[in-house]
Parts: sequence; C-alpha cells; structure tokens
Amino acid sequence: MFGVRLTGQASITVPDLRGVLAAVVAGAGISVLPRYLCLDALASGALVPLLSPEEPPINTGYLTQRPGASDNPHVAVVRERLLQAGRTW
Repeated sequence: MFGVRLTGQASITVPDLRGVLAAVVAGAGISVLPRYLCLDALASGALVPLLSPEEPPINTGYLTQRPGASDNPHVAVVRERLLQAGRTW
C-alpha cells in the first residue's frame, strides 16, 4: 500500500479481515483494508478514509502465526510447506 515494508509491531491478531474491520470500527486503531470490505462502514461514517490511492495496491497475502508453539502439530507442517512453496512464487 505504501511502497515500503512496515516495521511496526502488530497490536492485535485477528483471524480474518472482517475481524480487523470490526476492531477498527470499535476504535482499536487504523488499518489498510480492501474497499469492498468496508463500503458499508465508510457510507455510514463508522470509518473514514485516511488515504485514497490513485491505483489500488496489489493483493498480497502474508503467512502469520501467533507467537509461541501451537498445540496442533499440523500447523507446523502447513507452515513449512507454505514457506517451501513460497520460494517459487
């Protein structure tokens, strides 16, 4: 979105973008969200845009995980496979 890698620490971790939207609407801070997801909140005034780029940013996915080890061993397997595959993308 901003053309540079962000270096700040995440304040909270939520399972999906709808959770991010709900957190921002509730006053948790700011976020970069896809316009299609927050059209209703923008129309109602629950959210206000701080920046409107001329060109929409590319849609990049990020692999994230809560800090610490997971109790589910499959999480580590999926993470490793995604990291291996990601090297070829």
